[in-house]
Amino acid sequence: MIQKWEILSSEIVFQKKWLTIKEEACKLPDGQIIDPYIIVEVPNFCNVFLVTAADEVIMVKQYRHAAGIISIEMPGGMIDKGEDPMVAAAREMQEETGYTSDQIECLFTISPNPPLENNQAWFFLAKNAVQNREIALDQFEDIELIKYSKSEFMQRLLNNEFTHGTQLGAKFAAAIKLGWLVAP
Repeated sequence: MIQKWEILSSEIVFQKKWLTIKEEACKLPDGQIIDPYIIVEVPNFCNVFLVTAADEVIMVKQYRHAAGIISIEMPGGMIDKGEDPMVAAAREMQEETGYTSDQIECLFTISPNPPLENNQAWFFLAKNAVQNREIALDQFEDIELIKYSKSEFMQRLLNNEFTHGTQLGAKFAAAIKLGWLVAP
């Protein structure tokens, strides 16, 4: 039977802005010791699949420096400490796109990279979204809105044209939930 490891010691070895790196000494159930086991602490985050009443999908295009790519993504961002994930999703959607929705539901929650990172990600579907607010980007955000018809979006999804890996499952889940893709 799989058991949790015993933490013998834990030390923060690096901390800057929103990134913390810890080294832990861990005792496995069979008595072996792993030292160090490195854990990356990064904030929880959320992303929102926005769809209008006309079945238009609203996405954002932005440069992602770590990967060196321009990426077309679902809007989203970090969840503030203590903030409700759905509130964060509505806030990020409004800030990055100017869209709001009174029909937001959680698709699912995941651990994006559990061997290395200790954060969680929430993915939401916002139906009947309307653009009725000003975009309010953060200081270092440079975002372009992208609008796809249902057929354009599905073609790009099924052709593997979206590159943000943690968002792919949510895009498929939203398509299934909306009846655009039939699950087996």
